[in-house]
Amino acid sequence: MSEEERHYHSREFERDPVSIPAEIREKGAGRQKVSVIDLSRSGFRMHCIFLIPDDRTVFLTMEGLESLEARIAWHQDDYYGCEFKQRLHEAVYDHIIRNYPMLSRRS
Repeated sequence: MSEEERHYHSREFERDPVSIPAEIREKGAGRQKVSVIDLSRSGFRMHCIFLIPDDRTVFLTMEGLESLEARIAWHQDDYYGCEFKQRLHEAVYDHIIRNYPMLSRRS
């Protein structure tokens, strides 16, 4: 595990596994489809099949929410760890988790 991944895994906020179809874009570029696979109030991990260099600013869009600005903290293969520019408010985070739980957790 890289240093960036260790940092991501030791964040102060709890991470929840999710399965969220979303879109990501860099400033001035088109939208690309991604899958958010875990989420915390301070960031998220996503899977996408195109290269985004580390430390780039991106905008994450999930259905029903405004775009969220984030920074690519690390990537390995098709997985990216991203840090939100502004932490999610607890109510927004709870809303997302309720609406997009990990598919295997649904009853």
